[in-house]
Amino acid sequence: MLMEARLLDERREGIAEGEANANIATAKRLFSMGLSVQDIAKATSLPIEQVKALQAEQQP
Repeated sequence: MLMEARLLDERREGIAEGEANANIATAKRLFSMGLSVQDIAKATSLPIEQVKALQAEQQP
């Protein structure tokens, strides 16, 4: 039973990590489309601080 619970936890963590990576990739695409930080945060459910950090990475 303990092993099953551990595997379930690891799976949930993997799913959450995958969703976070997908949201980051989406945010980067939305920046290229000219959307605002607020709109991107709303669309991706990422915190505004994280979206601002991604924006700083995108700028040359």
